[in-house]
Amino acid sequence: MAALELEKLISHYGQTNRAEGKSPKTVSWYTEMLTDFVRFLRSRGRDAIFAELSAITVREFIIHEAERGVSPHTVQGKVRSLKAFCSWLFAEGYTDSNLLANVKRPKVPIKIVEPLTAVEVESLIGAQNPLTSLGSRNIAILVTLLDTGLRLGELCDLNFEDAHIEEGYFKVMGKGAKERVVPIGALAQKAIWRYVFHFRPDPIGAQDNRLFLNIEGKGLQPNAVKLMLNRWGKRTGVPRLHAHLCRHTYATNFLVGMGGYASKIRGRCMALNFR
Repeated sequence: MAALELEKLISHYGQTNRAEGKSPKTVSWYTEMLTDFVRFLRSRGRDAIFAELSAITVREFIIHEAERGVSPHTVQGKVRSLKAFCSWLFAEGYTDSNLLANVKRPKVPIKIVEPLTAVEVESLIGAQNPLTSLGSRNIAILVTLLDTGLRLGELCDLNFEDAHIEEGYFKVMGKGAKERVVPIGALAQKAIWRYVFHFRPDPIGAQDNRLFLNIEGKGLQPNAVKLMLNRWGKRTGVPRLHAHLCRHTYATNFLVGMGGYASKIRGRCMALNFR
């Protein structure tokens, strides 16, 4: 047992996660985090074997990652993946006890995330031309993210037939393969209808019948949307723009009430003939 290669155990763990229905992204994340520990062992001249997995080596790994400038959130994620891995090893009978039961996840600084302001959203929308295919699509994406709080993956995976725009809701497949209904407001409906009626290209194939498409008619990929939002934000003086910030903004405004925020955005949209 002591000589078992960690990489083979990690591969077995990945297969178990896939069999349990975890998403490919989740499986890939765990594999990447655990593989970093394997690299750490080899960088210290140690064999990447089962015998080297212990609370002592994991604490050394934590210190090493922190000293080389890895963000606290990333370090915490790596420790979380190692603890989950050791829980699985115990459950599968590889160990008589959980090796990392007494290893605590390192603390991370708690920072207040400021939501997008009405001025920032107004600036972002004003930088797009709603009379072009890309401008109309990008505005529809931004308003949808702000109005619904969808995750980036949920937005990109949303099928056209699951976007019940006229009825005012999306049917979304979320994390953990859990389907849910997400209501959409009048402003998002208008933005999406404008895109769909005037600018959305025909999908290349049935597998590309997503609500939001690229100019070739293929479903948008999360990385493409990330890049689009990043460039858009930098160009308009809102470099912190990203999809999860839109989700945070949605949640904040849902709790405190939209108030003047929505009216300012609506006013800007109307000024752009956003009808």
